[in-house]
Amino acid sequence: MRVFLVLAALAVVLVGTAVGSSVEELQQQLDELSREIESEVQRKRAENSEAILATNSYVLRIMGNDTANLREIVSQKRLDLEVEQWLREPEAAVCFEEAFQLWDAYAYLTGWDISWCALVAYEETNADAQYTFHSHAQTIVREATRALTLAQEAIGLNPTLDGQLEYLEMELDYLRYLWGNYQTVLQNEIDGHDDVAEQIAMLTRSCFDAVYDDVDYWFNYLDDALAICLDELD
Repeated sequence: MRVFLVLAALAVVLVGTAVGSSVEELQQQLDELSREIESEVQRKRAENSEAILATNSYVLRIMGNDTANLREIVSQKRLDLEVEQWLREPEAAVCFEEAFQLWDAYAYLTGWDISWCALVAYEETNADAQYTFHSHAQTIVREATRALTLAQEAIGLNPTLDGQLEYLEMELDYLRYLWGNYQTVLQNEIDGHDDVAEQIAMLTRSCFDAVYDDVDYWFNYLDDALAICLDELD
């Protein structure tokens, strides 16, 4: 009888140890997977930041070139008016005074239009930087942290060893499945920056094309108004 009781006690201890080891093993796997996710997401964040920087640099080059060109057009128009006034008789001063007033207004409006295009480009690049990759990255990191926290509390949440094992296995399978999907999602977001950059560049160019059209229209109007005024002096 005593032998039977000893053997029974040993069996309970051995079973408990085996199950306990299984629980610890699953907890360890969850811990390792969570750390892997955090490390890999950090690496992908750095890769994503490089892609964002490339997009911003690309758009800024477009903005810089068009801004410089437009300012040159506006400045050249002022210079042309000054040269033409110098070649005219003093009586034409009244016409050029009106022309310079128009130039001042159009120069201001050109600057405002350029600022608007800059705002459009900023909003688009900021949206690309903030609202795509990072939302997905935050989700998977949050889920990994949640799974790890609950894994550490598995014993308290489940009174039976079988329940603990089942719970940990479900959490591990869920996190593996989620991470497998999110790796693809995150990489697609990084790879998609090139397409997004072209879309933003197209939008930025379209905005500046409208500014060129406005400047052309305004200065044609200025030329016509000046010509009419000068004709009336003759």
